[in-house]
Amino acid sequence: MIWIEIARFGKKLVEQGLTGSRFGNISVLTEDGIAITRTGSMLDEIDEEMVVLVERDRGCADDSIASCETPVHRAIYRRTDARAVIHTHSPYAVALSLLEDVVVPIDSEGIAFLGEMPVVDGPFGSEKLASAVSEALMNHRACISRGHGVFARGDDLRDAYITASMAEHSSKIRYLVVWGRGSPKD
Repeated sequence: MIWIEIARFGKKLVEQGLTGSRFGNISVLTEDGIAITRTGSMLDEIDEEMVVLVERDRGCADDSIASCETPVHRAIYRRTDARAVIHTHSPYAVALSLLEDVVVPIDSEGIAFLGEMPVVDGPFGSEKLASAVSEALMNHRACISRGHGVFARGDDLRDAYITASMAEHSSKIRYLVVWGRGSPKD
């Protein structure tokens, strides 16, 4: 059952400090649509009732109880080869999104496996954000919604989780080195 996998990664996200319990959402593309966390879900307490199935290609009645970011997840699945999406409110990534327009990792793992993360704009859950995020994820593994959080795509939940984790790790290293003394360094 897909909700069990979503619950497992929800707990990992919160335990690792990648997001707060009440922030973020998780989805998986299935044969029947998109399994996504409900609005208001606590990611470290997900049960079967906290995951809903929505249409992949258009809005549906269950959009009203699904995460408010459902339009963003839907756009990602339409425009990329993603099979799973994780959205976090990771603190260092959010902080950097308020300081920079593109987050370029400076740590070796981030350089090798993640690459740059575009910072995109748009109100949460909006078509503007859906368009910006899905466009960014066509050529990147992760992007950051300015002041809001990371969107990470993957071939499965494990892959999306690794990307979300790398995004925060690389953001933390960059923030501490570049901005840690109160001013950017070239």
